[in-house]
Amino acid sequence: LMSRLRTRFDMPWPNLGLVEATGYETQPKGSTVECQNVRAWEPSTGRSRGGQRAGLAKYLSARTADGKVQDMGQVVARAVPANQNEVGARTVVSYSVTNGTVAKFTTSGTTTATNGSGALSTSVPVIFSSELFGVIYFADGSSVKQYTASTNTVAAWTASSGSLPVDSGNEPRLIETWRGRIVQSGISSDPHNWYMSAVGDARNWNYAPTTETATQAVAGNNADCGKSPDIVNCMVPYSDDLLLIFGDHSIWQLTGDPMEGGRFDLISDTIGAPFGRPFCKSPEGMIYFFGSRGGVYQLVPGQKPVNISEKQIPERLNAYNADTTSVRMVWSDVERGFYVFLTPLAGGATTNYFYDVRNQSWWPDKFATAAHNPVSVHLFDGDLAADRTVLLGGQDGYIRKFDYTTPGVSDDGVAIDSLVFLGPIQLKNRPKLMLTSLQAAMATGSSDVDFAVYAAETAELAESAVSAVTAFTGVWSAGRNKIERRRALGHDIYVKIRNDDAAEGWAFEFLGIEVNSFNGPRGRQW
Repeated sequence: LMSRLRTRFDMPWPNLGLVEATGYETQPKGSTVECQNVRAWEPSTGRSRGGQRAGLAKYLSARTADGKVQDMGQVVARAVPANQNEVGARTVVSYSVTNGTVAKFTTSGTTTATNGSGALSTSVPVIFSSELFGVIYFADGSSVKQYTASTNTVAAWTASSGSLPVDSGNEPRLIETWRGRIVQSGISSDPHNWYMSAVGDARNWNYAPTTETATQAVAGNNADCGKSPDIVNCMVPYSDDLLLIFGDHSIWQLTGDPMEGGRFDLISDTIGAPFGRPFCKSPEGMIYFFGSRGGVYQLVPGQKPVNISEKQIPERLNAYNADTTSVRMVWSDVERGFYVFLTPLAGGATTNYFYDVRNQSWWPDKFATAAHNPVSVHLFDGDLAADRTVLLGGQDGYIRKFDYTTPGVSDDGVAIDSLVFLGPIQLKNRPKLMLTSLQAAMATGSSDVDFAVYAAETAELAESAVSAVTAFTGVWSAGRNKIERRRALGHDIYVKIRNDDAAEGWAFEFLGIEVNSFNGPRGRQW
């Protein structure tokens, strides 16, 4: 006679995120075959219970200008505390460049800088800037401008000694601050060269003063270490001694100041990075960057880069077009991980990604409105906890933020389509299963979610909306839900949770499952 075995267990949230590098039948335990706009940690409570990601909200209601937000940043100053109730007087000035116009912004609105209207290029999709002693210096390939935050004024960036970098009328497109120097590169007609101002003086570009000093200006074409062996696509100031240079197909480390015996050391001769700032740094000093051949890498200076996406979602991050895609990355203190934004320069839909460092897991995100895909990004470092958030400069002139204090209810009024597959539910040796009961609990205050149960002869068929048999569907609400007694029959079973309604957010607590198997062992495969 055929024996029937009953098995009860809890189906956990897939904290390991999306994994597509294995077969459907061997989906790693604790991962998911498909998800979108969800996380393993709930930002509003900080608890490890899965649910919908944080939503987007306008940081300020007004548009900064008509066009793309090409750049964002902030300048921080301190003064003497006003009274005994104040630990320190910290003033933060945030600035943006939208369609070439420089402005100061707060949550209340924007103030166009004096001489800021149309001060920079309107033709380039992204502009980069860097600060030295409270003054912001821009690199857009055609303009030479600086911005003084304290007076909200844009002025010409002129040299007091020597000449600012230029070649055949082409200006730099890349700029960073390192060792108290402004560092520039990215001149289209001289892509291997790099240029550094004198230490502490962004206006001193004299490479051959009467008396040579260790602090004078220096460039690749007159330094002992020479130009970058590869074209310069990206520069990462890591520490006082290390400047990372990402090329088209290699990574070099400038070790030490070039005026004090600095040299180029090869880190990798197989992988580089796209043009711009396709990197971020964790508070612990770990570098994460997008590779020139796709994929996301982790880098400790002096060691070889490690691909942290190839074992989970290799194809997704390899299939990008470097010529038509702006790659931006930004760290999130609240979520303890980083975002990878892959924005088509011509607009249109895309998939972005979040990497959860705590779980070493990947989570795909999609914005329903293409204008929300950012051109510029910035981790805003405000005094209040609510102000320590990721800012996104949109293609429509608006600056938005991730609202971590409220469960993700919408993306600036547009519904978030969030979903996750739990499973596959399968037993060792793949006996046929009969799902006999489900009981779910959602977080207190959670919105309703739709659930669907899919069953088929294989895990691949069960996951496919075309081939799977939809055994039954229903709705789960906040708190503990009633036991669901409807049944599903198959070798592999998935439970899909989804919410695509506006002004709603949800979080998951647990899902209890009971299955019957026939002539099969009790041990679960997943």
